[in-house]
Amino acid sequence: MKHALSTLFLLCASPILVPIANAAPQHVTLTPSNTQATLHAKSAVTDIDGSFEKLGGSVTYNLTDQTCHVDLTMDVNSIKVGSAVLRTVMLSGLMLDGDDHPAMHYVGDCQPTIHNGKVRTQLVGSLTMRGQTHPLTFDVNMVFQKNTLTKIASATTFDQRQWGLSTMLNTVDPHVRTETVITLN
Repeated sequence: MKHALSTLFLLCASPILVPIANAAPQHVTLTPSNTQATLHAKSAVTDIDGSFEKLGGSVTYNLTDQTCHVDLTMDVNSIKVGSAVLRTVMLSGLMLDGDDHPAMHYVGDCQPTIHNGKVRTQLVGSLTMRGQTHPLTFDVNMVFQKNTLTKIASATTFDQRQWGLSTMLNTVDPHVRTETVITLN
């Protein structure tokens, strides 16, 4: 079951470096109205898609040097999935354990590098889930309309077992894909 984990987090990669003279760092408060955090997992029975309906945090980004800082908290008990039965399983002590660990928290920083002549940005940070904190790195895509940053999207795949989630006797693929999209107005 892909856990909407981290689902989080995301930010800052651009296929080309866009020079913006003297751009001041921008700060955006993350809310459900401008941030989507999703997860995608597979089990022996079905694919599992989930999203967090309650989340909050902030992102600060600087277009001059293509950097950012993300701090995102997701309410585990707000996860929305296809059925009530599946949601119950995901919130159980075998999986996300919403009773004992009601929040997931991601903190990370964008690190742009040049790869084959193009900017490649990764969001490098850590995810706390089920009371455990481990490193988690996202690939980031920054979307521009002319010289205006309009969207920051990030994605990664992680092994949920690292945070103590069950594979339910190997019926759930341990590798979960998570994506976060921030829309900037």
